[in-house]
Amino acid sequence: MSDILFGSKSAKSDYGFIVAPYLIPMPVVQTSFVEIPGRDGTLDLTEGFGFVRYSDRAVSLTLYAVAPYEQALSAFVNDVHGKRIELVFDRDPSFYYVGRVSVDGLEKHDGYCAITVNVTAEPYKYKRTITTVTQTGSGTVTLTNLHMPVAPEITASAEATLVYQSGGVPATTVVAAGTHFIPALLLEAGTTTVEVTTTGEIVFSYREGAL
Repeated sequence: MSDILFGSKSAKSDYGFIVAPYLIPMPVVQTSFVEIPGRDGTLDLTEGFGFVRYSDRAVSLTLYAVAPYEQALSAFVNDVHGKRIELVFDRDPSFYYVGRVSVDGLEKHDGYCAITVNVTAEPYKYKRTITTVTQTGSGTVTLTNLHMPVAPEITASAEATLVYQSGGVPATTVVAAGTHFIPALLLEAGTTTVEVTTTGEIVFSYREGAL
C-alpha cells in the first residue's frame, strides 16, 4: 500500500490513512512565442533568459480514513491544511516535493471518509541528500548535477583560485577562507569541471533537483 510523508508524518503510520492511486504531473513549460510581421513562423524566446522555466505542479491526492477516524482526521487537517511543507512519496523515496497543501474535501460515509488533498508544488523535486564534493589541495573537481541549475555553496579552509566555464566563457574567481556562493559558477545538467588551486581543503555542497 502506498504511503506519503507530509513533513515528518506518514499518511499510513501516523494517521492510519489509505492512499489512493495518484498522478504527479509534469510541470508546464513556460513558453514564449512572438509573432513577427514578415517572418515565417514565430520567434521562440522560451530560453531567452538562458534556461527553460516551468510552472508549478498541481498534484491531486485522495486519502481514505477508516472509522473511527475523527481524531486522526482532525490531526491531519490541523497539521497540513494551508501549510507549505515537504512531501515524500514512497514510490520515489530519494526525492521530496515542496508545496502548499490544501484539504479541499471531506466526504464522510458510513465507516470511512474520503479526503481530497490538493498540492501546489514547486516544479522541481529535490534530492533528500545534499551532494558534497571535497578537494584537498590543488586539482580538478568534477561536479555532477541533475536537471535544475544550481550554484553550489563553497567552503574553503584557505584562499583558493577557481577556474571554470561560465556561460561558455572561461572565468576565474579567487575566494578567501570561509563560505561563499558564486552566482557565475552555475551548475547545469551534467558535469561541470572546476580547476582548483589551493593549499587547503575546499568543499562544494549543493541540492540537486529533477523533473
